[in-house]
Amino acid sequence: MKKRRITELLFKTIAYAAGATTVLVLIGILGKITIEAIPSLSWYFLLTPESETKGFGGGIANAIAGTVLLSVFSTLLAAPIAVGTAIYLKKYAKDGYFVRGFGFIIDVLSGTPSIVLGIFGLLILVYHMRFISGGFSLISGTIALAILILPVIERAAEKAIESVPRELEEASYALGANKWETLKLITLPYALTGIVTGIVLSIGRAAEESAVVILTAGYTQFLPELKVLPNEKFLFGVKIYPFQDLVAALPITVYHSFEFPNMVSPSEGFAAAFVLIVIVMLINATTRLILWKRKIG
Repeated sequence: MKKRRITELLFKTIAYAAGATTVLVLIGILGKITIEAIPSLSWYFLLTPESETKGFGGGIANAIAGTVLLSVFSTLLAAPIAVGTAIYLKKYAKDGYFVRGFGFIIDVLSGTPSIVLGIFGLLILVYHMRFISGGFSLISGTIALAILILPVIERAAEKAIESVPRELEEASYALGANKWETLKLITLPYALTGIVTGIVLSIGRAAEESAVVILTAGYTQFLPELKVLPNEKFLFGVKIYPFQDLVAALPITVYHSFEFPNMVSPSEGFAAAFVLIVIVMLINATTRLILWKRKIG
């Protein structure tokens, strides 16, 4: 009995030490970034695009806007495909080689390094489909990021659908409802919180991505603007802004500050990183709030 208590105490001490170490490391990283970012953090820096400042750097409004556009559009593109795939695999497809093979492909896609997807986007979207995408553009970045986050949403949707009590669905069938009615009125409403959680988390995943964005979206110092101009190089003879135009992103802004330290202050890079961390933290906090409301509901 005494040996069991000693063993329990030992493992509890190791667990507490590991947790404390993780928290200290996190505080150290966030503290370092915050301290270095403070000299550059200002409303002017946050609300001014780089094109309206002197030289290189000086403002990140263009990068914030680009990050939001890339994250939102890629999620809007990936979510219907991912949720539809999850519904088909869990409620319509019969278990067999096809379903297991498709699940294996999704697992492989979720584990594929982002740089590989970035190269795929560079070759296919930026070069071979540039008459449609515009080359380095919001469209190219959106599609590449959608491929990246699709497995995240799909797996979250699968788990949410699996969590629906079978008794509820069987009761629906017993009352005369068909599969689609049961899915629409019982399964999806019950699983909605889990699906939304996966979608929200995917927005954060897209916002913090760098390799894919660098290789597909490019970079611009200007704020995105909505307009259509004639251009014979594109399909239908027009170029649609901002979809077929370059777009900035916060991860690239951070990279620039350390790639060109003689032109951009490292403090501005830390400030851009701080803003990106705040955005991701807000997204994660939203996810926690959704889960908390589901528990108390």
